[in-house]
Amino acid sequence: MHPVRAILFDLDGTLADTAGEIAAALERAFASLGLPALPEAEVRELIGRGVTALVERALQRLGATLHADLATERFEHAYAQTVGTTATLYPGAAASLERLAGVGLPLGVVTNKARAFSVRLLERLGVAHRFGAIICGDDGWARKPAADMVLAACRQLGSTPAATLLLGDSANDVLAARAAGCPVWCVPYGYNEGLPVESLGADRIVADLAEAADRILG
Repeated sequence: MHPVRAILFDLDGTLADTAGEIAAALERAFASLGLPALPEAEVRELIGRGVTALVERALQRLGATLHADLATERFEHAYAQTVGTTATLYPGAAASLERLAGVGLPLGVVTNKARAFSVRLLERLGVAHRFGAIICGDDGWARKPAADMVLAACRQLGSTPAATLLLGDSANDVLAARAAGCPVWCVPYGYNEGLPVESLGADRIVADLAEAADRILG
């Protein structure tokens, strides 16, 4: 692997634990439509492909025939009131970002979450200022697992893909990194649709972002 010159992070399940507030917003949206809630454990398995996919797959799990567009609209309204209210950075994430930024490494976020939600979440978590690039699911690029968002982040950070490490938690992250030509490491605690992290084919599995920072900084 080339020396790491820039680092990209997935958001949900890598930097921040957001499943609780996403599940709460989904519960409120579905309740307004007369639908039952999904357990948070099941919602965790649906996170990572963007809002529309989240809602569509949740409806499928319930066997609901409701039009997905209406359910998505209700979810977005509920989530706008919820985002960043109970989500937390994973232990060590803030300190790791500070360490990496402190040595001058450009940092970015690549997430399939919509921009309004992503920026609000990062701001409320107090880390938005750490990132020189924030590439989101509604920015016009093909979403992960396509390479486009990752390559857009590399361009914004002025880095080459081969020297840009992607830290993620899911198959979407690994596939996007591979397509872009980036090395990729995964954490084991995120939202990987119920798949064991060992099955994702990452270049390395790190226990958390603190271990990632230790290895990057050597």
